[in-house]
Amino acid sequence: LSAVGTSNGVNTLRWNGNNRSGSVVYEIWRLKGDTEPYKIIATTKKQTFVDTPVTPGEYYNYKVCAVSARARSNFSNIAVVYGSI
Repeated sequence: LSAVGTSNGVNTLRWNGNNRSGSVVYEIWRLKGDTEPYKIIATTKKQTFVDTPVTPGEYYNYKVCAVSARARSNFSNIAVVYGSI
């Protein structure tokens, strides 16, 4: 999982899966700042996601897991978009 933030309020996530395209649903989990817990913000069958609008300069953590009819995967690595200091 990788995440890139831009100054116009858009964070773009990309990841690689080992499943046939469209065969699983990916849950995107996000932690905003340092006071909120992780929450599911979206699901998609694609291996990319655009999180918008986000607050430029805010700190965001993301993780993804795959869900099929049979099972749920472990979470991916955590990707971070750092806020300004």
